[in-house]
Amino acid sequence: MKILFFDGECILCNRAARWVMHWNRPANLFFAPLQGSFAREKLGDNRTESLIFLDEGLSYSQSSAVFEILRYIPAWRWLRAVRFLPESWLDQMYMWVANRRYRWLGRQEVCTLPPPQFRHRMITY
Repeated sequence: MKILFFDGECILCNRAARWVMHWNRPANLFFAPLQGSFAREKLGDNRTESLIFLDEGLSYSQSSAVFEILRYIPAWRWLRAVRFLPESWLDQMYMWVANRRYRWLGRQEVCTLPPPQFRHRMITY
């Protein structure tokens, strides 16, 4: 199972998850907020990142998660070309955005439900 764990309180993360839901045309990705019991069950205490991608047992975070997710979005797969940059730089850029996301867009108290056509791909427990 391929699962994108995202910060359910982060407006930027919620929008990113919806973007992935929309563009993941094979519809083979599932989504779960990091604040849920499912994330706690699958990831344990390793839930500090704003984005974690679990792909058939392998765990990816930060820029690696972004590039792995892009593998499942055919229309945007070309963005993986940026991967030629050193991973340390990409992770620094990722963390720069992650550390400012609440300041830029704010925080919400609960994870927003996606549109009805995508709800079957959300793991909410």
